[in-house]
Amino acid sequence: MELDKYGALILEALQRDSQTSLTEISDRTGLSRFAVKDRIERLFRDRVILGSTIVVNPLLIGFKRTVFFEFKTNPREPWLAKLLERTASCDLLDGIAGEYSLFARFRFADDEHFNRVLKKMDDAMGASYFKKYRVVNAIRIFKEANVTFRVEERKGLELDEVDYKILEILLNQVDYAKAPLPLSTVDLSRLLHKFGTEISQPAVFNRLSRLDKKGAILQHTVKVDYSRLGLQTKFIVRVKVNPNVYDVVAQRYLAMMPEISDLYRTGEEYGLLAVLRVRDVSEYNSFLLRLYDSKDIIDTYTTLVLEERKNTPLSLKKD
Repeated sequence: MELDKYGALILEALQRDSQTSLTEISDRTGLSRFAVKDRIERLFRDRVILGSTIVVNPLLIGFKRTVFFEFKTNPREPWLAKLLERTASCDLLDGIAGEYSLFARFRFADDEHFNRVLKKMDDAMGASYFKKYRVVNAIRIFKEANVTFRVEERKGLELDEVDYKILEILLNQVDYAKAPLPLSTVDLSRLLHKFGTEISQPAVFNRLSRLDKKGAILQHTVKVDYSRLGLQTKFIVRVKVNPNVYDVVAQRYLAMMPEISDLYRTGEEYGLLAVLRVRDVSEYNSFLLRLYDSKDIIDTYTTLVLEERKNTPLSLKKD
């Protein structure tokens, strides 16, 4: 569906901060509070907005490694994709065109966690036809879920079970709320009580404020079905850059491009990995032309995503 000017402004405001009040959005758009509320509810009914969620810094909540796996398989092996869909540490899985057939993103708390899942993947590939996969480590996260990361801290926060439960609920608000607006601290307190944790609303507020201020929660946002907005073509693009300007190009150039939703530094020859969405191939060609406006971009390698099989909030459960 095509959003008009007001729909686009409202969606942008909620993506930047889903806690933005109706009054604030009303002031920005010139619409009445009632008109803003009606349009938000319409976006929710039309499944453009699926619900509220948060973007977290995985490093600060105990997930020290983000790793990409690429698997070579064939349509006669659907069990492999289903195995990955069931794997908690895999939060993104795409079917892709090219040398490999599946592209997956994993989160690991430590080397033991990584080795445990790696053994699981080794066993799975041993039973596959091609027996071929590769592992790509993300050295740094520049952008994820359309949120530009602040300077990364390697030292995690001291979080207890209640903190993790709050984060889990906020990540999965789509499952807990039947409305597009974010859960309140009162709602959180009631849900925690339902799950067996007695905690007052003021205590929830204090914990949430700490998670926000310390950068564990990078942004309160909304989960969007981009295909409903016509952004149905997804690419994974590796970018080769002059080695001495990787951070500059990533932070000041690529991360600013609205088409790019996720951006990582890897240890590969093509040292930047970007995930982006466009309407069609023609729009992607225009994106590439703009990309090469930078003299520091040496080369690109593009992979077309054929099918999005899994795209979930980071799971706080460890396999």
